[in-house]
Amino acid sequence: MMCLIALLSDVCYAALSGSWHGKLHIMPSVSLTVVIHLSVDSEGNTEVMMDSPDQGVYGLKGDVLYVSDDSLAISVASVGMTYSAVRMYNQLVGTFRQGSLEKGLMMIPGDGLPPRPQTPVPPYPYRTEPVVFESAMATLSGTLTLPTEGVDSDTPVVLMVTGSGQQNRDEEVFGHKPFAVIADCLARNGIASLRYDDRGFGQSTGDCRKSTTVDFALDAQAGIDWLRSSGRFARIGVLGHSEGAAIAFILGAEKSVDFAVALGAPAVRGDSILIDQNRRALIELGVSEEIVAKYMAALAELYGRIIAGDESYDIAAAADSIASGWSTSPEMSQMADNIRSVAQSTQTPWLKYFIRESPERYIVRTECPVLALYGGKDVQVSPEVNYDAMRWIAPANVTVRLYEGHNHLFQHAETGSVTEYRKISETISPDVLADIVGFIHGL
Repeated sequence: MMCLIALLSDVCYAALSGSWHGKLHIMPSVSLTVVIHLSVDSEGNTEVMMDSPDQGVYGLKGDVLYVSDDSLAISVASVGMTYSAVRMYNQLVGTFRQGSLEKGLMMIPGDGLPPRPQTPVPPYPYRTEPVVFESAMATLSGTLTLPTEGVDSDTPVVLMVTGSGQQNRDEEVFGHKPFAVIADCLARNGIASLRYDDRGFGQSTGDCRKSTTVDFALDAQAGIDWLRSSGRFARIGVLGHSEGAAIAFILGAEKSVDFAVALGAPAVRGDSILIDQNRRALIELGVSEEIVAKYMAALAELYGRIIAGDESYDIAAAADSIASGWSTSPEMSQMADNIRSVAQSTQTPWLKYFIRESPERYIVRTECPVLALYGGKDVQVSPEVNYDAMRWIAPANVTVRLYEGHNHLFQHAETGSVTEYRKISETISPDVLADIVGFIHGL
């Protein structure tokens, strides 16, 4: 998810300032929520951002082509989109264009999100301090949250590490701010925390394009080092979510932390997780068992070659060869496009590492106390694959717990689907928060 703000020269009239949202009907059965944000900064420059929350995309850079008190035209070059509209009866009525797609799009005021009652709002009954620390090729910016009663020689502190993809210090997704909610809960219960923007995101610098989980673990280690050098805390732990949970075990194996909390931790090699994710997604879309089986076999073949490290293997050509026989139906044509996209994405350093790496080697070497939590309806790091594996491989110092009816974000959920995240008002289950606090206080 990107969060880029373009500073533009046109004046954004007060009548159009704020957030607007609407449903873009792509096909009779397919629609996407589109959100635009218009505001004016302290120097009078216009800022515009666009979100596609159903796709988990926020803060796309925009340009204002024209704006007045009752009409506007904007473009988002990164996705080849334009939107032009006039204001009629407190609605924006206009046309959305992207490539060959041209559809009417009506927007109304607001961001369209359900309430997020757990998100902390000031004034807070605790203190926060801005923090900057250095890592290899990156400067990380974060927030240190200190307990209501202050810090003494018994105060524990937790470093929070986000999941995969660039995210801000709150791990913000679909309007939820899980790490802000966790930091608030910890502070109210006598536990300090440090959360930070990922490298190259928000107020942190650095280039993540060639980075892997190892690089992000070095960033987390730099945060741990900063906390230790401060000399303010009795015990220093790490709390990671998804990829961040894998990093928690890396730090645990290196004996860098005194304790760890792992939320939705991968416990098997990355290729198994990706194959499981794809299988579940296709089944959710109603794709036939025969096509799902073919697609999974193709993924396994491509990933297997990457794991083998065969440098002479042309993965793009292999994907084309597989896809060439998949034009027998619209469904198979879509699968052909997907397998080509997969082949292209596997060229990134992050994904190559993820596919090849098994977290088991870090889990079994971790000696500090660990609380490893899983959601029973998680479709991204599924319990059927990862919870069972964790119970099998984890040493005795790792407490493994399953929360039935919870998704990957540890919300109470009906299906666990990613598309359901934004529809749920709850950011994180109070039961999970209570167990995290209880675990840390029990050390």
